[in-house]
Amino acid sequence: MLIDLDETLKQLLIREMPIDNRDVDISFDQPKREWSAKLSRPTINLYLYDVRENTELRQTNWVVERGDNGQATKKRPPRRIDLAYLITAWTNTAEDEHRLLWRALWALMRHPELPEDLLQGDMVGSEVPIRASVAQPDEIPNVSDLWGVLDNELRPSLHLVATLPLDLVQVITGPLVRSKRIRVEQGLEKEGPFEEITQVGGTVRDAEDRPLVGAVVRVRERGFTATTDEEGRYTFPNLSAGSYTFVVFSDAGELLEKEVVVLSRDYDLQVE
Repeated sequence: MLIDLDETLKQLLIREMPIDNRDVDISFDQPKREWSAKLSRPTINLYLYDVRENTELRQTNWVVERGDNGQATKKRPPRRIDLAYLITAWTNTAEDEHRLLWRALWALMRHPELPEDLLQGDMVGSEVPIRASVAQPDEIPNVSDLWGVLDNELRPSLHLVATLPLDLVQVITGPLVRSKRIRVEQGLEKEGPFEEITQVGGTVRDAEDRPLVGAVVRVRERGFTATTDEEGRYTFPNLSAGSYTFVVFSDAGELLEKEVVVLSRDYDLQVE
């Protein structure tokens, strides 16, 4: 993924500045004194010097995706990793150096998210946008210390931070849960009073086992109603235990009346 990001940034600079590969090189080497002494052509250098997680973008909630086979996939969202680049221009004159650096700043600042049509390799089809910020004051390191470590002379530079997703592939697959029972008790000895919430849910299907979309399900004894979604699912968020009459309606009128016991294992309704 890091190589893909390097190539994406290279293609962005070539297209937006624009750069002729015969006139200007783009490098990702460490800009040490020995490296800069060997340069023979104008060069833009993007040195990756720091990699760390962006904890502000960390999401702890699981993402649930429903399948067509009654199964659900639950996975952790990808971590977001900040990659920091030091961008410098290397030419024979200060004027050309400043000109290249300004053009690079203009090209990168125009794209707070890396263009999808330039994404390379594993970055193609990313579920989250690839953010890129440049020359932001709260992200600029102590450049004098950095150049001291590189053993080179201090020179003007841009600071770029690109944020990549890192998928840890933590996936759990299981049946869809549409019914649940929650009981809240007080005290360590589980003495009353307590509160109990029961959510029930199921699907409504026609005689050919196709989901009924937009059907109305009513609990006659309580007056509760729910409308089925595009997959024929309905949910009642709070029904106490007992026996109820579920009635299914559509634009054509009443379709089904069925006795349903709460709590039970099945709340699916089949219209004949």
